Amino acid sequence: MLAAMEGMASGMRTQAVKYSADSMQKFKQGVDELITQLKGSDASPGKLKADPVTRTQFGGGGAAWAEAQSAYAAYDEVLGKLVELSGLLNDCLEGLGIAVVASKNGMEEMDDDIKRKMIQIHQRTYDAKEKADKETGAGGNDAAEGDGSFK
Repeated sequence: MLAAMEGMASGMRTQAVKYSADSMQKFKQGVDELITQLKGSDASPGKLKADPVTRTQFGGGGAAWAEAQSAYAAYDEVLGKLVELSGLLNDCLEGLGIAVVASKNGMEEMDDDIKRKMIQIHQRTYDAKEKADKETGAGGNDAAEGDGSFK
């Protein structure tokens, strides 16, 4: 009975990774649409940084008003995080699109510039995670993360 269950589980794993060109193409089109929407929205990294609020717009010139300085510092920190998040979201979507293509032909068949792009996305994502872990005091380094195994 156990052998039959293991065989069935193995067959289920095979089905789970079976490539379907139609469904993957639809998925990639959806990802591409999300990237286009993100880049065209007010949440794109370039637009978030395009018209920043300055410290003087918070009042209390010359840093005489401590509350205005605190409000500006909070604004500046949140804006920086939003720009970073938008960039990471774009990387994530772009990486998904690359992964869909790689799922059909494999990484070996991809152009070197696409491979480099995927490696760069991986590195930026890993660096952002490391930074976030340091800021929050979270630990837990997994051996597969950032050790170059993706390269």
